[in-house]
Order: sequence, then structure tokens, then C-alpha cells
Amino acid sequence: MATTTVCPFCFQRIDPSRLWFQCLGRGNTECKKEVDGAREKLTKSTRETYPTFAPPEKVSGPAYCPQCGGKTNLRACPECHTALPSDFADSKSPMIGLVGSKGSGKTVLMTVLVKQLKDVVGKRYDAAVRLATDNPDGHQGLSDYQANRESPLYKDRVLPPPTSQHAARGHAAPLLLRWQQETSRMGRTSIKSTLLSFIDTAGEDLNDVSTAFTLQYLSVCDGLLVVLDPFALPGARARLNLPDAAINVDDDAPLDVVNNITEMLKVEHNIKKNRKISVPVAVVFSKIDAFFPTLDRGNSLMAATPPVAAYDNGDGQSVHEHMLALLYGWNAQDIDTHMRLNYTEFRYFGVSALGAEPNYETSTVAAGGVRPHRVEDPVLWLLSKSGTVRSA
Repeated sequence: MATTTVCPFCFQRIDPSRLWFQCLGRGNTECKKEVDGAREKLTKSTRETYPTFAPPEKVSGPAYCPQCGGKTNLRACPECHTALPSDFADSKSPMIGLVGSKGSGKTVLMTVLVKQLKDVVGKRYDAAVRLATDNPDGHQGLSDYQANRESPLYKDRVLPPPTSQHAARGHAAPLLLRWQQETSRMGRTSIKSTLLSFIDTAGEDLNDVSTAFTLQYLSVCDGLLVVLDPFALPGARARLNLPDAAINVDDDAPLDVVNNITEMLKVEHNIKKNRKISVPVAVVFSKIDAFFPTLDRGNSLMAATPPVAAYDNGDGQSVHEHMLALLYGWNAQDIDTHMRLNYTEFRYFGVSALGAEPNYETSTVAAGGVRPHRVEDPVLWLLSKSGTVRSA
């Protein structure tokens, strides 16, 4: 039986030994770039590409485009025809879903997380972390992504608008990262490559179970980042003096979102009523900086991520326990009860993508700019579960 993997763009299961080819436009006759119907249907991408074609029988190396005769070794998904990274077939490719309730700050978190992984975490691990797709998060190339996601947030200090529910319900374009790192085993060194696929969604798509079931791609994820807005918890909100503009979700939204994700996963994975879900889940409470004045100085949530090239499990457990104590203090222990009854592996995290509260009225970043706090922790924990990074 052939081994299958999941395409990180259309989330269909494919045979990595029978990937298709995509023309490079180097033939004797001109090959025209066009919008690929299969790619548009499955991924909503309208980026024009050269033709994609099935591999000739018994051909695993370079192939020749049937239209222009040009030689190509660029592989593509046989389902959505999206070009795949050169090391796709030989790489681990953990799918990490990024989901959460409306107003939880997922889009900002993902933007900051990707930049943090590229610019900071990669250096810490002596790893090269780069975007590995021509359509990152639905944008037309790297420069378009940086101009529309990173620059407004980091340079203009403007918060992005909410993720479109209509766009995300049909398909959320992934943001694919390649993590390359040198490893040594028994005196031999090699380059290990891992592809990380992050997926953003509209929060409204998880606010009731009927729309949660439309997010079928979550069923192929190897790990989930479930982002919850603590401002939606009455007990947490009572400790703060928040402006009305900071509160834009119903009080029951966090638990409802967690419950709906659980129901969807149980159906998609055919989980029996007396069994738990085995997909590891990082439950991420965003905007944790707002609570710093209410915490003791020695609280792990206020400390920076340990600057070591491994996931510090002891530090992570301490953060988990302090976050759990906050849940009980906020009278939100129902979330923990739900997680314990339904998941075999989960951990709580408190993060801040911005590092300080923004101006909610004007949707602008604080004067100090973007100063992320512990945003990489949930991903490093999930990567330690898949063996991509070391756990210490």
C-alpha cells in the first residue's frame, strides 16, 4: 500500500512518489502562464503558472513539458497543481492549524509568529527558516505578503482588519515555512528539512458547530493552535479596565469555540465516545500583557522564553500551571475540564503578539512598536512533539 502525505496547500492526501511536474517555460516554443482551474477550485489561488502535467510512466526524474518541450524538475501536487518545495517528498511536513474565536488576535499572532520564527528563533537554533510558497496566506508572492502583512504592522503600526469569514469558509490559504537545520548522528552530519504549514481562519467559522464542520482541513492537522481571547471571559475582564472597543465577542465564545473544534475532530477522526482525541493542542491565551500588572513578579508568564536551542519542557510546564491557576481565578475552569475530558495531550500558553496593549479605538500599535512575548512557545512545543526540535 502506497504511503501518502497531505498536500500543505489543498489538504488532499497524495502519493509523494507520484507527484506531477510543472513547466518552467524553457522550451523551444512559448508556454503561456494561465490561472490553473484545479488550483483555483481547491485553493482559491488565481496566481498564473505554467502548465502542470502528470509524470510519464516510469519517470521519476526530470520530465519534458508536453506543450513546449521544456525540461523541468519542478514537482507539483497532482490534485491542486500547486508547485511544491523541492524537498517536499523527503521532508517532514507537520500541518499546524491556527484557529480561534473572533477578536482573539489570530491574524496578528500569525504575522508576528512567522517573523519571529524567521528572524529570531531560526538564529537561536542555527536554522534557516524561510517562506516556501508563491502564495503565502493568499498573497501574490513574498513581496506582496510583506507589503500587506508585515509592513503595516511593523512599520505603519496599524492592526489588520478581521479575517474574512466568507473567504476562509471556502478555503484558507496556508502560510508555508521551510525549517532547515544541520543535524549530527553517529559522527555523520546531514541537513534536516521540515515544512510547517500554518492556516488562519475566520473566528466566526468556529462560533457554531454548523460552520465548524466546514473547516475540514483541520482533520489533517498534526497539531492545533487554539487561540482564545481572555477579554471574552467575564472573570478575566473584571480584573482590567478595558475600553468598549477591546471587547467584541460574546462571553461564552472561548468555551463554545473549543467545544465546536472538539465535535468536529471527533466526527472527522471517528473518535469513540469513551476515547480521547490524540491530536496535541496548544491552547493559547492571547493579549496576556494586559494582565501583567495583576501578576506576581515571579510568575512564569511574565518571563521571556528561555534562549536555548530546545523546547524547555520545565519552563513550559510552569507556564501551563500558572495559566491554569489564572483560569481558576477567572472562574473559567470549564475550559480545563473540557480539555481534560477530551484530549490526551494539551498545554496552556499565555502570549502577547504586540507586547503592549494597542490603541483599540484607532487600531494602532503602542508607541514602542511590536515587541512579541512568548509567541513561539506553542509552536516549539508542537514541533518538539513531532521531533523537529529537541525537548530539554
